[in-house]
Amino acid sequence: MSVIARIKPKGLFKKKMSIQEIIGYTNLSYGVCDENYRLIENEIAKHTLLYDNAKPARGIDISIDEFDVVLQLSLPTTPSEIHLFYNTIQSLCNLYKVTTYIREGEKVHIKENEKFIRYDIEGSIEGLKDIESKIQKNTYQRFEIFGIYNPISIGINEINKFHHDLNRFEEYLHSTQSLDVYYAVPKVYKVHDRLVGIYAIGANIPSVIPKEPYIILNQIQGIHEWYVMVQEGKTIPYNDFINNVSNANYCDANHVIITLNETQIDDLVTKYEVKI
Repeated sequence: MSVIARIKPKGLFKKKMSIQEIIGYTNLSYGVCDENYRLIENEIAKHTLLYDNAKPARGIDISIDEFDVVLQLSLPTTPSEIHLFYNTIQSLCNLYKVTTYIREGEKVHIKENEKFIRYDIEGSIEGLKDIESKIQKNTYQRFEIFGIYNPISIGINEINKFHHDLNRFEEYLHSTQSLDVYYAVPKVYKVHDRLVGIYAIGANIPSVIPKEPYIILNQIQGIHEWYVMVQEGKTIPYNDFINNVSNANYCDANHVIITLNETQIDDLVTKYEVKI
């Protein structure tokens, strides 16, 4: 679920502004998603994400359509990000010297923003209630959302932390996205007649890895085997790796945080290394 706002400059002689110029006006942090939905900070693309670095949530998508500025807010999100969305709309309306914009296909006045903030807060609460209901009923074992920095797997442990309390949801998104960790993602290779997925892990680097390996949004299907690569190309079957890491700490419903030193890696390689 998302909310889309479109700011249209007025007048016959419109000046087309770049995303770079507009972002500079907002004073917000920005970046783009890679193919695994991890943030690449300080880069700009056709669709760029704006966010408050002090309160990381899910990010506000900004793009240019001809002369219009288009903003998109993903729900459910946090109260701070909802306010940030409408504050950004207000700022851009001021920049373009307009008092109206298009929200969800309807022309609205910036004076109505407080009402829309309430709508989006209510929508976010309902969204969390829906996620909670589906997880509690085992309709879903876990639910993936895209945080500003990386995907996050929400399961029963996460739901028990915030339920449908948006302030607690905000605290959760802030705490889980403020960790100084490397979010590992797989590379897929064709080896002979099969596809294999490989995660790369380095020594002494706190790394987030899934308990069950996967490709985000199933963008690639038919992967036959999964591995972890360590120490200059040495590979270990994924199940052998994840089942024998002694210091895995819980991260979210499908991820753990591991930090392996050289000795621990040597031990895993000695016991489980395979050639692929």
